[in-house]
Amino acid sequence: MPSSHPGLSALLTVLKSPPLSAEFADDTDLWTEVKRLADIHRFAGLLAHQTSQWLPARERAWRDQVLMTHHRRHSQRLAALRRVADAFRSEGIASLSLKGPLLAERYYSLPFLRPANDLDILIEQRDIGPSTRLLAKLGYRLNGTYPWKLHFRVQHDLEFAPTEDLCRVEIHYNLRSANRTLESSKFLERSVPWKSPTGEPIQVLSRADEAFYVCIHAANHAFHRLRWLYDAITIARTLTPEDRSRVREMAIEYRQTGNFVAARLAAREFFDESLELDCAGFPVPRLWSRLEQRHTRNMVERVDGTTATFAEKIGCRLDLFRMAGSPWDAARLFAWQADIELRKLWYDLRHTADPGTLARTLPD
Repeated sequence: MPSSHPGLSALLTVLKSPPLSAEFADDTDLWTEVKRLADIHRFAGLLAHQTSQWLPARERAWRDQVLMTHHRRHSQRLAALRRVADAFRSEGIASLSLKGPLLAERYYSLPFLRPANDLDILIEQRDIGPSTRLLAKLGYRLNGTYPWKLHFRVQHDLEFAPTEDLCRVEIHYNLRSANRTLESSKFLERSVPWKSPTGEPIQVLSRADEAFYVCIHAANHAFHRLRWLYDAITIARTLTPEDRSRVREMAIEYRQTGNFVAARLAAREFFDESLELDCAGFPVPRLWSRLEQRHTRNMVERVDGTTATFAEKIGCRLDLFRMAGSPWDAARLFAWQADIELRKLWYDLRHTADPGTLARTLPD
């Protein structure tokens, strides 16, 4: 399909056929854009590695810097995760690692090429207080300007800001797909240990849960980071027939069939790959128009990784409504998002922002 964004098309082409980088790198402006988009979509490490032998001499310093930075940060994230996981285990708090460095370790032959900017930890809601106090002891700082009762309605995690020595950590007390809450307890019960080369095992999502989660995670971000869609494609290839059956059951149970159809269209549109999940019989979502491959490309091409302008934010909301499923599902999603924005606006009009508000109001 013709693209209005030659930089993105060039990036995807080079990732699929690395020798073409020699040709694209001769166009300085195009190659600069390719590298910029690789950063946005979290493919810089893969791009540098795959194109290494075809790059002109002037690009080798960039290649070396990217690869060294990725390797160092991956090692740092693994060490930070080990420290946090050991601390949770010592306090008897059930937890598991979401996405991040362990996803890379489990599914990629060169894990450091898949970057992780933060650590995502899943816990049970009852452990919010103990988990927050534990991370505070480790030096992490919780920020949040809304009191807990409001934060719980509008957010599904707690964000601990990065410092000079510590990366950002997000503690998820539930998983969420748009307006649907996916209780953490069931995912924790099905979790499996990842046998680390050093130290005690760290719990991770089961393979079926991982495939389900990364698929809806990519869709709920309107595919603005193509790496997350690439993760879904990669993980789906490893599933057994029983795993695929379980993923299908969850998609139906949690009413995520629209997101799965959109993810399959996006996988074909951007990577010319089949997302090997069983979506047979899933209805194509529709609201004002039928969801087609051109919609998934437009989702990505009109933003630079994240929504910034008002028009982009509105466009993203419409994309999520299109993926929601039936018009009734889209209407419920609209009502949920409107309720969140109104609650936040009402609070902001009555209070001065204080980054310590959330920490002071958390449950024990």
